[in-house]
Amino acid sequence: MKAFFRNLTILSLLLGMFASCSKDDDHVAEKKGAGKTAILLVTFGSSYPEPAKTFQNMEDNVKKAYPEADITWAFTSHIIRNILIKRGEGKFKDIDSPEEAMKKLKEQGYEKIAVQSLHVIPGSEFNDLKGKVDAFKAANSNIKMTLGNPLMNTNEDMKSLVDVMVKKFQADDQTVVMMGHGTEHAANDRYTRVNDFFKAVNEDFIVGTVEATPGIKEVKEAAALRPSKNILLMPLMSVAGDHANNDMAGEDADSWKSQLEGAGFTVTPRLKGLGDYNEVVAIWVKHLKVAVDALK
Repeated sequence: MKAFFRNLTILSLLLGMFASCSKDDDHVAEKKGAGKTAILLVTFGSSYPEPAKTFQNMEDNVKKAYPEADITWAFTSHIIRNILIKRGEGKFKDIDSPEEAMKKLKEQGYEKIAVQSLHVIPGSEFNDLKGKVDAFKAANSNIKMTLGNPLMNTNEDMKSLVDVMVKKFQADDQTVVMMGHGTEHAANDRYTRVNDFFKAVNEDFIVGTVEATPGIKEVKEAAALRPSKNILLMPLMSVAGDHANNDMAGEDADSWKSQLEGAGFTVTPRLKGLGDYNEVVAIWVKHLKVAVDALK
């Protein structure tokens, strides 16, 4: 009988230890972000394989600038998230929406969160993200949260982008045509403005959009005025995803490549996004610095 009670006592002690450990582990998990800064990188997303490498390059640049920060991602596109979750492989197989990502960071105990938009212009998607960040801040007054601006936010940003692209891609006997997305939002003016900045530096660079103005008609008219019949065709987008592979470089008759070839040009597509160029990513990181500094 004594042995029975002795064993019962030992079992009770062990159960108490396991219960204590479980509680301690939960406490550690909940406070993972205590005293640390989280950086949430937000973009539309892509289901194509190559953009995952572009996103990794962008993350590597952010990590280099902020080695002590914890970096996570969110995709704004519900369709893209579902495709990646169903696919069930790769870095983004469990990708969150911005709302889900912010909630998780809160649950992990982060009290300083810098959200960085990886959008190209401050259009509808950026403003939707801003609304979500503002709503989260209003509901969580104990958390300091800031939002970094998109790539082409100011004239200074656009001039920096122009300098980078001209230095990288200007060449004799070549016109560079860049396809932006385009939007009905007022921020679509960024494409006209950056096109003007390119003209001021090098008229062999032409910007158009696939879903707004200037469109392919204006692009062909501008290209016809240049001396070269050789066109380097590339996206003015963060990644080379669906638009770049199909609307820009596809073999269908209505792709930009096909239309430019039909107009007598020799076209060489370059399927790299702006996020593949470290000098361009540096502009996003500059905006992130403003957001991180505001958390101090």
